[in-house]
Amino acid sequence: LFWQNLAPAAGAGGQLKPGPLKDAIDQTFGGLDNLKKEFNTTTAGIQGSGWGWLGVNPSNKRLEISTTPNQDPLLNLVPIIGVDIWEHAFYLQYLNVKADYLNAIWSVINFDEAQRRYVEATQGSKL
Repeated sequence: LFWQNLAPAAGAGGQLKPGPLKDAIDQTFGGLDNLKKEFNTTTAGIQGSGWGWLGVNPSNKRLEISTTPNQDPLLNLVPIIGVDIWEHAFYLQYLNVKADYLNAIWSVINFDEAQRRYVEATQGSKL
């Protein structure tokens, strides 16, 4: 999931196109900028290593933000986007400034893959 959810910034990375995922982000968070802010704030709160997640709640088909410590799996949501918060993911480039890493990661998020996963999760397909 992690590598599929990344794309080069010079290519499709960071570009949320019109479609079902954008509509859900707009409805749930009021837009992509608000999602980024809420996601980054929540994920920056991880003490030590872990993951930040944007996922679909299978009960109500709504997007939610969640975190998991260490390598613990995401159990309560269908993962749409996962961001690695282990030091190996950001330390060499961002040192200990998680906020800079979290702001930058959005420029390489593969929203085409995220939308594919969102559509599968909301239409009942198995991922």
